[in-house]
Amino acid sequence: MPYGPFISYIDAMRLFYMTSQHIGEVILREKRLKQSRISEMNDPFELLGASIGERDARWVFKILHAHWTRSYGVICFSDNWKSPVMWAHYAEKHHGLCFGFDVPNELASEVRYEPARLNIIDRKKRLMGVDQEAVNTLLVTKFKEWSYEHEWRVFGSLQDRDPVTKHHYIDFGPTLQLRDVVIGARCRLSIAAVAKLVGKIENPVTVRKARASFTRFEIIQRRDVTPITVKPRR
Repeated sequence: MPYGPFISYIDAMRLFYMTSQHIGEVILREKRLKQSRISEMNDPFELLGASIGERDARWVFKILHAHWTRSYGVICFSDNWKSPVMWAHYAEKHHGLCFGFDVPNELASEVRYEPARLNIIDRKKRLMGVDQEAVNTLLVTKFKEWSYEHEWRVFGSLQDRDPVTKHHYIDFGPTLQLRDVVIGARCRLSIAAVAKLVGKIENPVTVRKARASFTRFEIIQRRDVTPITVKPRR
């Protein structure tokens, strides 16, 4: 669940982050990803995946929600970059960019999708039974209709805030390695222009162009546009 300073790792998974063209260009220039607070996310049921019909339960969750919003941020990824729905919702209707990162296995938490809110409230226990295990579960619980996202999350503490933007970020580095950039099917940026934005990097990054498949409801790589691999500068 939430982590302090990031650590070196060996085992990692490839996860994808979609965004608009403008924000994507900023990300490539600044080499960092913005953390979201729980209260800023697009699902009003974040951290509220439990059934809280009782007044006392709602009081506990109000305090809990406020604490996590103040203390921890989250970056949301997907393990599937080929979904046309994800491109439509999160990458500016296919005008945006998708970044592929190698993320340490121990830092990535897979979201679980449930058909109904969880029955974890127990009036006989302290804080209505909402212990650390329950919190860990709730932080990665969403309604089943979100399952198309194939979401994974990376949590981090909200300690250092950018003095200009007032936001909190996680920098690219050994434990958040950019390895792939996919240009949306409707994005007008060229592969060469995006490769230039990638700039100085610590590991090879492949830039490629996407298109809609001719035979499936799926986004795939364009084979008629040659990818560019940006190599580390020594």
